[in-house]
Amino acid sequence: MSASVIRNILQDFRCEIEHGPGATAEQISDCERELGVRFIGSFADYLQTYGWLSVGANEVYGLGSNIELWRRLKEMTLSERTEMYPPLPPHLVTFYNDGFGNQHCLDSSAVVEGEQRIVLWNHEAGPDQAPEPIANSFADWLHQLIAVEPKSG
Repeated sequence: MSASVIRNILQDFRCEIEHGPGATAEQISDCERELGVRFIGSFADYLQTYGWLSVGANEVYGLGSNIELWRRLKEMTLSERTEMYPPLPPHLVTFYNDGFGNQHCLDSSAVVEGEQRIVLWNHEAGPDQAPEPIANSFADWLHQLIAVEPKSG
């Protein structure tokens, strides 16, 4: 999958979009190493092309220089793994909080056709939960997010 897929999804959105300039290869590899995962498919493309993203009122965590702490993918994932209950398992990487304490996560253990599945980590379900699959890829998840975001105009 190429970065153009993400770009095309964002072009269909008519509300305010903000994003970074993209993360460097070094920032991405440092994050992968510290989290013990590897980013592939549309999520890797997102990080390389945009770094982080604001879509309307929705904040998608990411990587890059000079971004706010609450937007940093690595720091938010480490916090969810060590400071929150139930702790996020090591194969999940959170990139979005739904506002109710639940995390939308990249499942690094579930790769299908070059994409990592997106799952919901329910903060009320306990540490032994089986996270609910919500999208087959980050690109599919982003498309779903934009489809429910109110249109301006």
